[in-house]
Amino acid sequence: MNGAELESQYAVKTGNQNETEKHITDSIEYEIECPRCYNVMTLCSNFDTLFYSCEECDFSLYTFK
Repeated sequence: MNGAELESQYAVKTGNQNETEKHITDSIEYEIECPRCYNVMTLCSNFDTLFYSCEECDFSLYTFK
């Protein structure tokens, strides 16, 4: 295997990873319906976590990585 083949395999692998990450970030909604009061919950973030928060009833939903 020569250097050009290795570079092309790496580029394909990196390209697929970027497409997967883009698909994941596109599927996160910024606003969802609150299961408790049916008001709008907004997406918030701490340093290392994402969560939805409802201002009406103070209910929070945390996401998993």
